[in-house]
Amino acid sequence: MRPRTAWRLCVLAGLIAFVCSFAFGKIPGLVACGTFAGSGQLGPILAFELARTPGDVAALFGSGACRATLVGAQDKGLWLDALGFIPSYTAFLALAAIAASRGRTQRAIVAMLLIAGLSDEIEGMFMWRILGNLPGTSAQLHGLWWAVHVKFGLLAIGTTLIGLALIRAFKLWPMLFGLVIAVGGAAAVYGFWILPNAMMMAGFTYAWFAILVTAIVASFAAGTFAPRVARISR
Repeated sequence: MRPRTAWRLCVLAGLIAFVCSFAFGKIPGLVACGTFAGSGQLGPILAFELARTPGDVAALFGSGACRATLVGAQDKGLWLDALGFIPSYTAFLALAAIAASRGRTQRAIVAMLLIAGLSDEIEGMFMWRILGNLPGTSAQLHGLWWAVHVKFGLLAIGTTLIGLALIRAFKLWPMLFGLVIAVGGAAAVYGFWILPNAMMMAGFTYAWFAILVTAIVASFAAGTFAPRVARISR
């Protein structure tokens, strides 16, 4: 795929992903009924993803009318995630990797991102099962833990590598955009290691917005953002 085509498709996928991200905040009733240790600074979806025990889930969902409302809201969020956000952000990042890198590096980043997207879908399946029989079981929470951590770990590394691929172009604008993306990705990596906290999601937000801006600019100046091609020695 030509870099200009990849960047333009990246813009389209990125806009869909950001619209989906915005839509999460518009789901009625998506407000936590309580908190568990370390979850106070997290939104209700991320807090659910990072719950470690049935007790954590019970604390988050509370009881009575609040629980019923939150269950319905989380269910809507899972549908939006599975059908909209996961496919679009996976395509968005994979297309950025295809446009910004070449060879083994490109294949490695794309593979990471596809595995991350698959892990995210598996995560949603565990969350649906837990919602169906709150507060879930220890086995379900263990499976959820693995799916969530594989997803976030690979997304953080993949995002950082996209930034580094742009920096390796050794051209002014790709290096500047790549630096912002790499720093955001590095912040996400750091935040991943000290979960639960809000730094990881902030890192993703800044890095992915920078990728979207990069894709928009590169759609009109693909040559400037094309990766370097190593010269073949004779």
